[in-house]
Amino acid sequence: MALPECTEQELTAIYEWVDTVPLSRPKKSIARDFADGVLMAEIVHYFFPRLVELHNYSPAHNSVQKLYNWTTLNQRVFKRLGFSLAREQYEAVVNAEAHAVERVLKLVRTKMARFQLELTERAARQGDSWSQPDSPAGFGAARQGAAGHHAAPPAAEAAPGDGNGVVRSMSGSIAALRLGDVSSKLAASSMLGRACDGTAPASFPSLDQAVAASIEDREQQLDELRETNEILETKISKLEQLLRLKDAKIQALLARLAADEPPPPAVAAS
Repeated sequence: MALPECTEQELTAIYEWVDTVPLSRPKKSIARDFADGVLMAEIVHYFFPRLVELHNYSPAHNSVQKLYNWTTLNQRVFKRLGFSLAREQYEAVVNAEAHAVERVLKLVRTKMARFQLELTERAARQGDSWSQPDSPAGFGAARQGAAGHHAAPPAAEAAPGDGNGVVRSMSGSIAALRLGDVSSKLAASSMLGRACDGTAPASFPSLDQAVAASIEDREQQLDELRETNEILETKISKLEQLLRLKDAKIQALLARLAADEPPPPAVAAS
C-alpha cells in the first residue's frame, strides 16, 4: 500500500493536529522527533489508551532500537487499527526522510477515524456504550477524509443518577473536543452540559451486552499475553543457547588446563 503524498494544506493540518496531543518531549524537528516511534505510540495511546502499552517503546538513538519500536507498533497496534506499513515505509521514517512521517501520520489519522467510526456504529447497533475502548469520540476532519462528510456520532449516554455512566459520557465528550470538527464539538459540549446537570437520557446496557463486551476485552488481553509469552519464550531459548555455548567453552578450557598441568612429582622410597 503506497502512502499518498501530502499537500501543503494537509501538512499544515497534520502539524496543527499533532500540536493538540500532549507528548512526552517538545517537538523540534518532526522528522527526527518521530524517528524512534515513541511519539507515534503516544499519539495512538492518547486516542486509544487500551491499544498501546507505552512501556514497550523506549527512546532510541540507534537504528536497531528505532526499527524495533516501529516493528512493534506495526504488529501490535497498526494491525488492530486495520492496516500495516511496509518495512521500507517505516524505515524511511527511521531514516528521517523528508515528509515520510507526515505521510504515515496522515494514514494513521485516517485509520483511527475509521476505527472509531466502526466502534461507534457497532455500539449504536448493540445499544451498548460499554463495548467501546477508552478513546475520544469523534475524529472530525479525519473522519471526513475517511468516510465522507459525516455528522458526529452521539456521545455515550448516561442515566441520571448513574455515576459511572455520567463519567463515561463526560470523558467521551471531552475526548471529542480534542479532535472534532465544529458539529462534533457542539454535540460534545451539549452532552457535557447534560451530563453535568444529570439530564442525559437513560441508556442501560443489557446483561448479555455487558458479558459480550467483557468477553471481548478478555480475548484482547489474552491475545496480548500470548504475544508477550511468545517473545519471552524466544528470549529464553536464546539465553539457553548462550548458556550451552558458555558451558562448552568452560569444558574446553578445563580440558586444556588439565592437559597443560605438569604431572605430580614422584615420592622417593625411604
